Amino acid sequence: MEVMELRGIYRGLCINCGGRISDDLLLETGLCRSCLGGDVKVRGWGSLIRRLSKEGKLKSALDVYSFLKELREFSSFFKKALGYRMWALQESWARRIFLGRSFSIVAPTGVGKTMLGVVMALYLSLKGKRSYIVVPTGILVEQVTDRLMDLSRRLDLNMRIAHYHGSLSQSAKREELSRIESSEFDILVTTDRFIVNHYEELRSLRFNFVFIDDVDSFLKSPRNVDRILIILGFDEETVESALKILNLRREASRISKMGGDPSEVLESIEELRARIRKYKAENEVGLLVVSGATLKAKRTRRIRLFEELLDFQLGFKPELLRNIRDFYLEKEKSIEEHVAEIMREYGDGCLIFVPTALGREYAERIGKFLSDKGFRVHIYQGTKENILKDFVERRCAALIGIASFRSPLARGIDLPERVRYVIFAGVPRMEIPLSWDECNPTKLLALIRNIRGFLNEDERGRADEVILRLRRIVPLSSDVRARVESAIRNQTELEGFDEFVRRIILDARSFLKEAITPEVIERIKGSEEASIKREGDRFHLIVSDPVAYIQASGRASRMYAGGISRGASFLIVDDKKAFNSLRNRLRFMADVSWSRFTPRRVRRWLEKVDEDRRVIRELMEGKVSRRVRDYMKTALLIVESPTKARTISRFFGRPYKRKVDGVTVYEVSTGRFLLSIVASRGHIYDLTITDGFHGVENVDGRFIPVYDFIRRCLKCGEQFTEFDECPRCGSAEFRSQRELIEALRKLSLEVNKVFIATDPDTEGEKIAYDILCSLHPLNKEVERLEFHEITKKAFLQAIRDRRGVNERMVEAQIVRRVEDRWIGFELSRRLWKKFGSRTLSAGRAQSPVLRWIVERTTESRRRKPVLYAKLFNGVRISIENPTFNFPLREFGAMAKQIEAKIEGVEVEERIINPPPPYTTDTLLKDASSRLRLPSSKVMELAQDLFEMGLCTYHRTDSTTVSTVGINIAKSYIQERFPSNFTPRRYQTEGAHECIRPTRALDAERLRELRSLGILRFPKRLTEEHLKLYDMIFRRFIASQMSGVRVLHQRFRVRIRGNERVVER
Repeated sequence: MEVMELRGIYRGLCINCGGRISDDLLLETGLCRSCLGGDVKVRGWGSLIRRLSKEGKLKSALDVYSFLKELREFSSFFKKALGYRMWALQESWARRIFLGRSFSIVAPTGVGKTMLGVVMALYLSLKGKRSYIVVPTGILVEQVTDRLMDLSRRLDLNMRIAHYHGSLSQSAKREELSRIESSEFDILVTTDRFIVNHYEELRSLRFNFVFIDDVDSFLKSPRNVDRILIILGFDEETVESALKILNLRREASRISKMGGDPSEVLESIEELRARIRKYKAENEVGLLVVSGATLKAKRTRRIRLFEELLDFQLGFKPELLRNIRDFYLEKEKSIEEHVAEIMREYGDGCLIFVPTALGREYAERIGKFLSDKGFRVHIYQGTKENILKDFVERRCAALIGIASFRSPLARGIDLPERVRYVIFAGVPRMEIPLSWDECNPTKLLALIRNIRGFLNEDERGRADEVILRLRRIVPLSSDVRARVESAIRNQTELEGFDEFVRRIILDARSFLKEAITPEVIERIKGSEEASIKREGDRFHLIVSDPVAYIQASGRASRMYAGGISRGASFLIVDDKKAFNSLRNRLRFMADVSWSRFTPRRVRRWLEKVDEDRRVIRELMEGKVSRRVRDYMKTALLIVESPTKARTISRFFGRPYKRKVDGVTVYEVSTGRFLLSIVASRGHIYDLTITDGFHGVENVDGRFIPVYDFIRRCLKCGEQFTEFDECPRCGSAEFRSQRELIEALRKLSLEVNKVFIATDPDTEGEKIAYDILCSLHPLNKEVERLEFHEITKKAFLQAIRDRRGVNERMVEAQIVRRVEDRWIGFELSRRLWKKFGSRTLSAGRAQSPVLRWIVERTTESRRRKPVLYAKLFNGVRISIENPTFNFPLREFGAMAKQIEAKIEGVEVEERIINPPPPYTTDTLLKDASSRLRLPSSKVMELAQDLFEMGLCTYHRTDSTTVSTVGINIAKSYIQERFPSNFTPRRYQTEGAHECIRPTRALDAERLRELRSLGILRFPKRLTEEHLKLYDMIFRRFIASQMSGVRVLHQRFRVRIRGNERVVER
């Protein structure tokens, strides 16, 4: 980026001495004039380091140089070993390792995860460091060992490589165990089972680098987590402290759910964490890299030890990334015959799912039918590895399972090279017993969520309360559930959290007993989306299962090195109500566009599907070009708020978290970028107080602002700069944004690109510029994202349309902030002098507004006569300063003698068009009057709605409606008021848009989808949020509807020479 002129000076940002530095130097070298001396031109890091060292100025720049130097050395080593340079993802992971961070790799097939671990182990052994590679099978142990030995010979390294697995001969086992026990190796390769069986031999060893190649295999023994932590250098006492933290976290959560104060428990947690930090600072702990996503994270609490001790969570496979064509066909014959026809026409490599409502018995029936037709198929339950092996090696055409998010076939299969399409043998749906005698809170929650829409308004409000309470205890551990169920059966009370759970369950049962009435059952029967099944005297509610559909169909579309593979889904519609429900619910969960099944359309799409499978197979064989392999890049995404960070991360499935210097980082993949998402929590810098005139210096006749890190007092919340204690309460406990910038700088060294996605206004642009200046010395690829609504579509479009920082907008914010400071400080000092109180303040904007209020108030207090009259026909009029031929004080006595004359009556038909959508000022006006909320609260709620992805950006003076907005209104209006849609753009200048909803979703439907769990938000959606959303939604939808025809009347009223024109 070319910088034409100086715009500001930043304290603490020189990457060498940590001193003051101007923005122009930050955007060139990152070193201040004090470090550079007279020559500000830098001719490479090497010469710079030598110069600084010679002049005795070398400080932190050495750390950056050492990191970059080691990365270059490893890159050269990698290329020498394999004959090609690292791909973008591999380089990013190598950067993390050299920065000393443990982490989890979640990446597609064919990007060289294992190869990176192998080459890294060799490189680190050159540095005198010991490595351990853990793989799931003996075959892989042999393959990895052979690869290590081959590379070692090629590089003439003579490395000592030990390996062990169950298929070795007895003599080989004894020899390898002897080498391991005596530490005669540089690199060790074993299966994860070796850790279980030979932990005593391993526990005395210490490893600098551990690479686990299959996390789910590793977690078959949960104790492996403890064992690997000991091997990395933690002692048992520290691991035990981390386990205590996990117990205390659960206790704190329970106390919070019960409405108690968990502060004492949180203090205990912080004490234990301080001990862990002290141990890590005083002892050398190795690095752990875990490859692969996990399905077992919820099964073992010990998995969270990585979070407490190594600052990262294990990753999860992305389930909302899909590139699928969704085909449906009406059932015209038996489902089995439809399935057989699809397989016969389009070949093998498919998964077949039957609805949960039909169960395993039906899956077996389909399996027998297909076997009789000559297809080799298996029922898959996840327990027999040979079945999966047969499928992978093409000895089996298809696997059959249940369409449920718990099904191992729907969630445990990741075979992008083999699975081409999926078949749903019936609409995925659930049968929920309509019963109030259930004790399982998860089942109670599912039932109440699904009947809520059939209740009356009062009952829906009560249902929402019950749902909220049930969500506080779900999921519930099996031991607590057993105790509670026993207490309910025996009608006894419990204590503590158990009693809290018991009461919530009893309340839910009581509610259901009142809510499930014959009227409700009849409403369900008459619904277009749900149905009732009767078995004897018991009823079952049948509803679609959209989560199962998304998860199961996603098996045919997986991430790979070239992006997201294409796949196909065939749904055989055997229940029209369930299909209607599925379509409606999926609209708000994923980008699903249904196509009617036609052989020609399917054939064209499957040709593309098979092209992707060919590329994936070649990738796995190492035959594909670098262009395909390097398709995915890494990027650091910086947003303003944690809510926005969580909202964006959830667009692409379940994010996993890690900590960098205490800063939370969410990691997800878009299919094109592996994103690390961080929140800046607003502005990072503010003007200083002591520099120049209120933080602005005169440099060569120009006014230049001086910035320092913002600090926030942890006791009173005061925001300040420079001082080491709070100027309001004197506390020395504060959080500085310096910590954030240090973490962002480290993160910027990991990635290929940096994206700044702060709010689309001048404040957001200034924050973006500050971040650009802070990170540019370490990563030159910094770009700006702008979006006015937080939706997946808008976000991905912003990535495609990324731009540079708008310097004019930055300068506008600088001017406004300097005005605030100069005018505000000077006016405030006058107030202090006048009233003798330093708590008073006056600002640039509020001072003239206050004057306007005072003048209007003074003017309104001036007395003036007004005639208020009510005519016999009910018309009310008012006339200011009326004139009469008698004193006004006698008006009361003369009133009955006064006549009003109505003249010039005109009547015409008019069309009144709706008002335009809201802008910031009109929203504040209406929300203040209708909802009785202060403006600050309205803006806070609107900010939340924006960050949760429900509304467009709320700071706007534009009424413009985009094409996306018009389509949202069209979808909603044509469904409910087909003849009343009248699109209007309300075009105004500028790029901003009006305040509008981001989906065709009214407030009641939003409540329903939230209750169903289909829509989930990173922050609690309160009634105040919903009321404001309802206002915004109604105003916007009305703006796109036809005008109303009215009769308009106009006439004059004369009262003794006083005239008033009335229109109505």
